[in-house]
Amino acid sequence: MPVPVVLVTAAAEGFRPNMITIAWTGIVNSEPPMVYVSIRPSRHTYELVRRSGEYVINVPSVDQVRQTDYCGVVSGRDVDKFKETGLTPVPAAHVKAPLIKEFPVNLECRVVETVKLPTHDVFIGEVLAVHFNEEVLNENGRVDVDKVRPYAFCMQEYRTVVEQIGGYGFSKGVEHK
Repeated sequence: MPVPVVLVTAAAEGFRPNMITIAWTGIVNSEPPMVYVSIRPSRHTYELVRRSGEYVINVPSVDQVRQTDYCGVVSGRDVDKFKETGLTPVPAAHVKAPLIKEFPVNLECRVVETVKLPTHDVFIGEVLAVHFNEEVLNENGRVDVDKVRPYAFCMQEYRTVVEQIGGYGFSKGVEHK
């Protein structure tokens, strides 16, 4: 069922920076904050993450769905995905992998553990920094999901994340502002 869609960027010595579309990603720990990405060993970006021990999770808006899809169907071995998509790599503060300027949210991660599974390896990364484009922040400086406009992958389709149906604790009368 629905899973988030992100572009993971990676860089390693001797390779140009690359990005890969990932739908198997998420949060795995709170303190310290940790996330994961699951990548097939046959993918070009896998080798960059394996060698460098770093990656950036870049969360796209629906405005970047074409570029994100494209990065999942061509290989960085053959194509310079930044050049072909027109997306802008920006230096990160803590890792060598670039941020994607046009994406509303970027998470810099350092691999702390790799879990080998039958078809994919899971790279668990500690989040070293989170960057938000100013346009997606509300008047209190908090992320406004309606401004980010993330989307999900579900049964070979991209689907928007649209309607709020509740908030954490709403069943017990807790309100969030």
